[in-house]
Amino acid sequence: MMISISFQFSRIGAAEERSVGPPLKYEEPKLLTASIYKRESSPQKLLFRFQREATRTGERLRVVRDYTYPDGKSAAQETVIYQGNNLDSLTLRESQIGAEGSAKISEANAERTIHFEYRKGTGGPLKARNEAWRENTLIGDMIGPFLADHWDALMRGEKVKCRYIVVPRMETVGFTFAKEADPDPHDPKAIAIKMEPTSRIIAAIVDPLYFSMGKSPPHRILQYDGRTTPKLNVRGKWEDLDAVTIFDWK
Repeated sequence: MMISISFQFSRIGAAEERSVGPPLKYEEPKLLTASIYKRESSPQKLLFRFQREATRTGERLRVVRDYTYPDGKSAAQETVIYQGNNLDSLTLRESQIGAEGSAKISEANAERTIHFEYRKGTGGPLKARNEAWRENTLIGDMIGPFLADHWDALMRGEKVKCRYIVVPRMETVGFTFAKEADPDPHDPKAIAIKMEPTSRIIAAIVDPLYFSMGKSPPHRILQYDGRTTPKLNVRGKWEDLDAVTIFDWK
């Protein structure tokens, strides 16, 4: 079930509300685009486009992450809500397969819980489960700032662990980040960071992801190679997609 809340205020009031307080951790970039290409294709074959747009109202930050086909048709959409610098919810709509789900964080008695819901296919049963929140739990939108926060440790060769929210699986999955190459073989101004599943079971079905990040602050993710949100239709069957995503930093 989706609950929509709208706010009405004057233009002056809206401007004042949005400008209050220091920048939030996930507020920037307010607008970011990317192109998603097929792996090892020459010339590069464009599969999808990506756009991230962030809108702030007071301490509430709403981030919409759209994945579209080259013709503009929707493939998938992620809507993220942050309260201050904390994740509040992630809603996933998979237009390609008619599925939708969410992960919502609640707190009671000083304990945080992730409530998952997922419905696969139009009219399918709604499944739900809860999982205790653990330290360093992330979604895709949080990876860039997380790696920047742990930059010094990664550069020392240390491994950094996280839990990653996977809405379709209704659970978090363990991943480990580590510096792979300095400099990145594809860009002398970048460093390659590897993200791989901690569990051998998950590693059997999900290949490592590779992030190319700028050496200089703010250590932006320039591109990554690995699992992405949209799926690919292969002979009439929807399959998970590993692709190359290149971000358009202005």
